[in-house]
Amino acid sequence: MAITLDTTTSTITIDGTGSSQGTVRFYENTGNGTNFVGLAAPASVTTNVTFTLPAADGSSGQVLQTNGSGALSFAQGGITTGKSIAMAYIFGL
Repeated sequence: MAITLDTTTSTITIDGTGSSQGTVRFYENTGNGTNFVGLAAPASVTTNVTFTLPAADGSSGQVLQTNGSGALSFAQGGITTGKSIAMAYIFGL
């Protein structure tokens, strides 16, 4: 496993190994324990993708959504119409 910091592109690269993908871990305050929140790459990726986080926090009940090109934004979560509920039931969503 290798970690590379490229200051010209402001990029940190965490390489995977033959048996595990690269993972970033954010640990809690050491006074509270040793738990963490982690983000890991999939074991196999067909193309490069960078997810860009929104500039601000969303509102209560909102979820992250993608535009299909990696830009993330907050949108209202859940199903709100009868037609959507029927489609969710049919397709097991």
